[in-house]
Amino acid sequence: MRLWTKRKRGSRRQRSTDFAGTVVKCVFLVAIFFFCWLAAAETSAFRLRSAPEKEPLVPEEAGKLFQSKKVAVYVVKKGDRLTDLARRFYGDPEKTWMIEEANELVSLEPGQVLVIPLLTSNPGGLSADGYQVVPIITYHHFSEKCTNALCMPVEEFARQMAMLAEEGYRTVTMKEVLRFINYQQPLPRKTVAITIDDGYRSVYELVYPILKRYNFKATLFIYTDFIDNSPNALSWEQLRELTEAGFEVESHTITHADLTLKRKGESQAEYLKRIRRELRIPRELIRKHLRQEAVWLAYPYGRWNKLVISMAIEEGYRGGVTVTRGATPFFVDPFRVGRNQVMNPMKGHAFEQLVKYFHGEVLQ
Repeated sequence: MRLWTKRKRGSRRQRSTDFAGTVVKCVFLVAIFFFCWLAAAETSAFRLRSAPEKEPLVPEEAGKLFQSKKVAVYVVKKGDRLTDLARRFYGDPEKTWMIEEANELVSLEPGQVLVIPLLTSNPGGLSADGYQVVPIITYHHFSEKCTNALCMPVEEFARQMAMLAEEGYRTVTMKEVLRFINYQQPLPRKTVAITIDDGYRSVYELVYPILKRYNFKATLFIYTDFIDNSPNALSWEQLRELTEAGFEVESHTITHADLTLKRKGESQAEYLKRIRRELRIPRELIRKHLRQEAVWLAYPYGRWNKLVISMAIEEGYRGGVTVTRGATPFFVDPFRVGRNQVMNPMKGHAFEQLVKYFHGEVLQ
């Protein structure tokens, strides 16, 4: 019994000694941490006192303040231009609209702080109250004086383009529309695609100077048998000049024949062979003469069927346009894209109705 009592008292003394040792160690570690923290704070304070004071940013010395994968923050410098910033951050001087819309810019002033988005967002133009649509308008030929509905008086055309410019519209080519339809590329909110069918010489002589005045571009759908073969037709040389100015040239077949109709006495095999040629040759000629890749087909007379679309896909086309009215959302079938024909005369606000760029609808 005495032996057990002595052992019990010994174990208590041992535990007490161990606990005291642990407390001492903890206090020692806390003291070391405190002194290290104090030394670091003193070093930081010394560095802050020693560093030269930075002068506030002035427009001449401003520039990029911050950049991540998603966004850049930039202070506008004296002499900065939006085209230069778009080229710097996007590699494309025509993407100024992305900076303008993100910052609701009216003008660019030295000292302004810009938030520049670097990632593509909302390429379909969706919002809680609706979605973006791209109005595609189409013309045929132009003259000082017109006698039919498909001829647009040049004075009226100039008025329409002036209205688009005043309202802040930007023009896009049909290849840009294709990327929008494929949910690959956002477009400016106020976007319009100008298309001109057939290949009349009046495009070069009357329309081109007006579009150039506003830095607008257009897409030309040509039927290739017409080019260089009529005094009223464009030449390949004129088309090259237009493409160098940013225009796009796409296919309207070889002869402007209705692709859905057989000719009298034509067998099914002969019909298929002719249609395939109507689709293939224009792409080859456009590639040869203009070094552009035609990916759009304008159906002659706006007529198409499933067979025509299937053959067009086989020949390398990626979209087809009709003359069915209506603007284009991103979810449209790329081979059934409608266009609004601009007819003569245009009364009242009819033209303004053709270029609506937003479809209001409560999305759920």
